[in-house]
Amino acid sequence: MNPGARYLSVDALRGLIMMIMAIDHASAFIARQHASEFWAGAMSAYTSAFPFLTRWITHLCAPGFFFLMGAGIYWFAAVRREAGGSEAAAIRRTVGRGFAILVTGQLLESPVMFLQTLLKPARVSLNQISAPLPNDGSALYWGLITLSGLGLAMIVCGLLLRLRPWAWLLVSALCVLATNSLLPASGKPGPWWAAVLLTPGLSQHLLVIYPVIPWLAGAAAGLYFGYWWRGNPVQASRRVWIVGAILLLTGLALRAAGGWGNIRQPRDAGWIEFLNNVKYPPSLVFWTTSLGIALLLLALLIRLPEKVKSEQSPLIVFGQTPLFFYLTHFYLLTICSFVFFREAASLEGAYLVWAAVLVALYPVCAWYRRFKMTRPRESLWRLF
Repeated sequence: MNPGARYLSVDALRGLIMMIMAIDHASAFIARQHASEFWAGAMSAYTSAFPFLTRWITHLCAPGFFFLMGAGIYWFAAVRREAGGSEAAAIRRTVGRGFAILVTGQLLESPVMFLQTLLKPARVSLNQISAPLPNDGSALYWGLITLSGLGLAMIVCGLLLRLRPWAWLLVSALCVLATNSLLPASGKPGPWWAAVLLTPGLSQHLLVIYPVIPWLAGAAAGLYFGYWWRGNPVQASRRVWIVGAILLLTGLALRAAGGWGNIRQPRDAGWIEFLNNVKYPPSLVFWTTSLGIALLLLALLIRLPEKVKSEQSPLIVFGQTPLFFYLTHFYLLTICSFVFFREAASLEGAYLVWAAVLVALYPVCAWYRRFKMTRPRESLWRLF
């Protein structure tokens, strides 16, 4: 297998993550079932495995987004540098792309999230939330959601390109330390700047879901992963399963031990509570288990037949048009929910809609990939 094929495996992992992510959003829009795993307050509990596993498999997505984004930032800068470009130009380009993603989130993502609050809720909730969500709909707010968090993290990663690779791991470790040690005992996000930096929740009419410091941990680690991978793709692809296994086992051990790194302890001795970890902000247990599984999946994808990673594979098509897929699937699910599902569907019905959405988006994303490849390298169309 040539080194380029190994980069296609990374694209395939990104595509798989996009497809899994759409399950969570189909559940939220079509079945009106969406869990919460906040550091204080809202924490879902489950009485059956199906809704929990539906949510749990999607925990691969956000860590995968930030981690692979970090790797992509390094690869982008490395290619520019090898082509004779300056480091300053790569930093400017990365910071500019981060700002563009931030603005895109505010203009195109946040309105869809607002529309979701207008949908009629399900008659029966499959997960019981232990406290009100950070915003229960009674307060007006401005949201910094997924794309806003990714954009802010990309801006910081652009600045981190000035540092040595070992410093990226140090930044990642410091972010993990801050996340698991500095959350306020009051359980409240605090002032707006604290919510943006560390403590997700509603603060002064600003709802933050992905604060900078906790999610920068994964993006900065992704920068180092990109450096490690590019140094020797053949060797890295053979050893990535070891890294994944170590991360997964570390996460399971930390969960079993309890204490620091969990943020919240299991509420009972069942397997669901053991795996039901804090996502907002991501605990160390959440990071290690999610990234461990993601890297094990990458190791599997590397070893699958080449046709699985062909140019026509849905994994590659969706993996090479991630932002376009993200936005279009949101709008398609929104239209479906208001036109065809005024009443909430079953969770099984949401899976059927999810499959239909993937089928519908495949030719659209394939067309967009062809289109953006005709644009100049510096074009913002390449961002999507």
